[in-house]
Amino acid sequence: MSLRLATRRLALPSQSPSASLLTPGKNVSHGSTGVLVQRRNKWSINMFKGWGKSGAKDSGDKGQDPVASELDDPKKRQQFLQRNMRGGVEDNIFQDEIEAAKPASETPAAPASEERTKESLAMVVDPDARSRIRWQRKKVIQLVRRNGELTREERIKMTERELRHKSEFMPTSVKKLVMLARQIAGKPVDEAIQQMQWSKKKFAAEVKYHLEEARDMAVVQRGMGLGKVNGDLLDKPRKVQTKDGKWIEIADPTRLYVAQSWVGRGPWRGKELDYKGRGRMGIIQHPSTSFTVILKEEKTRIREYEEQKAKEAQNGPWVHLPNRKVHGQRPYYSW
Repeated sequence: MSLRLATRRLALPSQSPSASLLTPGKNVSHGSTGVLVQRRNKWSINMFKGWGKSGAKDSGDKGQDPVASELDDPKKRQQFLQRNMRGGVEDNIFQDEIEAAKPASETPAAPASEERTKESLAMVVDPDARSRIRWQRKKVIQLVRRNGELTREERIKMTERELRHKSEFMPTSVKKLVMLARQIAGKPVDEAIQQMQWSKKKFAAEVKYHLEEARDMAVVQRGMGLGKVNGDLLDKPRKVQTKDGKWIEIADPTRLYVAQSWVGRGPWRGKELDYKGRGRMGIIQHPSTSFTVILKEEKTRIREYEEQKAKEAQNGPWVHLPNRKVHGQRPYYSW
């Protein structure tokens, strides 16, 4: 049995020697311009019923087939394919003609590619919708039980943003990497990147790369550090005191700074023999360390400074000998 394909046209030169070898028959015809046109044969019922059978014969070369005549109509061809191919007509060579024959009301408003894009985007943005709905229901129940009151941590998370970024395990030790982590703690991101750029340490370049990656993720994912773009600048710069006791001036409350930076010990990368004297030896284990950083905005540092000043004002001035009554005097020594 032979498989019939769709119509194909081959543009051949008129003086080509190969064109003279082609003998026009039932299925091949030549135009006046030297274009070879292959006619499509009508599909027969044996193509589906006799698939893989030795006794199946091609009925296309015989006379006019009533089934083949019905397949000239695109609607009947679609019904025929749905009946014999179980509705799978997406990979059909007649699909273009079937879609063109459909009226405008039957064609969907949005193309299939756009729907697939929306489904893929939904899988990325909301991969587990059932778990998300359960989590939202749990939070609503907690909020109703507390009569709508929010804790201090929840209010801070709703008004201030932060980003935590952890690197992969790097081939270095904690003792070497912790010095770089201490060097950038409390500094603005741009200043910390500049410090790592001019540092003589070997892994300063790796720390600089992860700082730049954390900065870009904070801007793109959390929308942090966009005060100059959105016009959210302070009318008058604020002076605040950091935890280290240094005074800084803040004009952009959305400027990123390194709130915390620390390192973590990872798995051993490998072992090596350490040969010693008198036939002895030891084992050298090569460590790995990760680098973690938390980026926050300057509005967090302003809030912490204001809370510290409010707490000091609430306590009042410190008095060495307060003026109060003395209670519980004893007539004898306590020893």
